[in-house]
Amino acid sequence: MATANNKAQCFVCNKEKNTYSCKGCSNEFCFPHLTEHRQRIETQLEEIINDHDQFQQTIIQQKQNSLSSSLIQQINQWEANSIEKIQQTAQQCRKTLMNLTQKSIDAVEKKFIELSQKLKEIRQENEFNENDLKHFQLKLTQITKELLTPPSISIEGDSQEFIKKISVISSFEEIQIKKNKFQQFAVTVVGGNGYGHQLNQLNFPNGIFIDNDKSVYIADCVNHRIVKWKLNSNQGQIIVDGNGNTGLNRPTDITFDKENNSFIISDSTNKRVILYFDKNQINQQILISNIKCFGLTIDKNGFIYVSDYENHE
Repeated sequence: MATANNKAQCFVCNKEKNTYSCKGCSNEFCFPHLTEHRQRIETQLEEIINDHDQFQQTIIQQKQNSLSSSLIQQINQWEANSIEKIQQTAQQCRKTLMNLTQKSIDAVEKKFIELSQKLKEIRQENEFNENDLKHFQLKLTQITKELLTPPSISIEGDSQEFIKKISVISSFEEIQIKKNKFQQFAVTVVGGNGYGHQLNQLNFPNGIFIDNDKSVYIADCVNHRIVKWKLNSNQGQIIVDGNGNTGLNRPTDITFDKENNSFIISDSTNKRVILYFDKNQINQQILISNIKCFGLTIDKNGFIYVSDYENHE
């Protein structure tokens, strides 16, 4: 991590001592403060690992809950209602078909009984001739044909849907299309020189704010600072850093309070949201404490909205 140099001024205590150069931030530290610096970096690494593990657990929970979401329940309810309507309609059609078929058979059977009765009568009375036999034969043929050729029955579909069709609409693909479109015409306005701590570099930048002069203010998270990049500038200007009274530690977002002419900063690892006055670096105010805020904004009425990562609020 560090290499020993001759005596130089320690970045923390500002005393002339045997110092060690940190290759990560390029600052000089005496041995005690080098140890503290290393411990701070290790703590930050543990926080990143913890955030990573929490996010991984969130992904797992999202996958597990995907089948029990309210939208899935709506689809399941629509499916159940549709099946019920289909079954009711099918049962009604079956009943109608059976009734029509039975009526047709009953009509043929009635004619057959009447013919049988007449045949029985003429046989008992012995009153028949060739013409009677032809007549009975013809009637029997007609009845047989009616039985074997039932009336025309068909299934007709209604052009008007009785089941309301549903579909799933998502803005995900639309967002992806817009994202790809913007990427085709994108230009780098800040950074672009790899990650690092130099004034022309950023290290895991998070939230941004753009003022009326089109200057961009960036929460340069891992560098523990807020930097300002003026329009068409090749490097940034440090507005707030991790030293002094402000002592930022992994800031994640920034916005501007016009009424108080001050910045509102999400100082995540310090678990606070602060009000910072650009013209007076000593004067700052803690607005909210004990909160791990990752994003914030302010409306036209001066109300501040913050996200509470740990409490899911």
